[in-house]
Amino acid sequence: MDTKFSMALHIAVFISETEKVVTSEVLAASIGTNASHIRKITNLLKESDIIENQQGKKRMVLKVNPEDLTLDRIYRAVYPEKHLLHIHETANRQCPIGANIREALLPIFEESERSLTMNLGNKTLRSFIQDMYDVSSATSKKGEDHEGGTDNKL
Repeated sequence: MDTKFSMALHIAVFISETEKVVTSEVLAASIGTNASHIRKITNLLKESDIIENQQGKKRMVLKVNPEDLTLDRIYRAVYPEKHLLHIHETANRQCPIGANIREALLPIFEESERSLTMNLGNKTLRSFIQDMYDVSSATSKKGEDHEGGTDNKL
């Protein structure tokens, strides 16, 4: 799997948690990529009605409340038709393994994808953001124990 989903999630969290004007350039600096790549991902999020450009401003905002936005919706926005796992299509059908591997492996792959989607559907953007704050707090406490204190925010 590529990194589009984690970048889309990064974008949604950034937009939700910042007071700054959010542009593709600002997001690119945070994510560590170029603004052109960010625009491709934000266009997918716009097409899925997750974000929008604020009227009259060069600023992105969430269209969906973080308490209502599930992670599977973000996942489907960036991967509308993509399957996570793939079976090679080049198997020799004359070979007993090649003739049967697809049919034996397909149910396992389908169940794995259903499980991923279900897990993402059980998590909202708000709960994910809270997880990030919890991780940040735990990291800060470790830093205080070892370094005499840090100020770590999202």
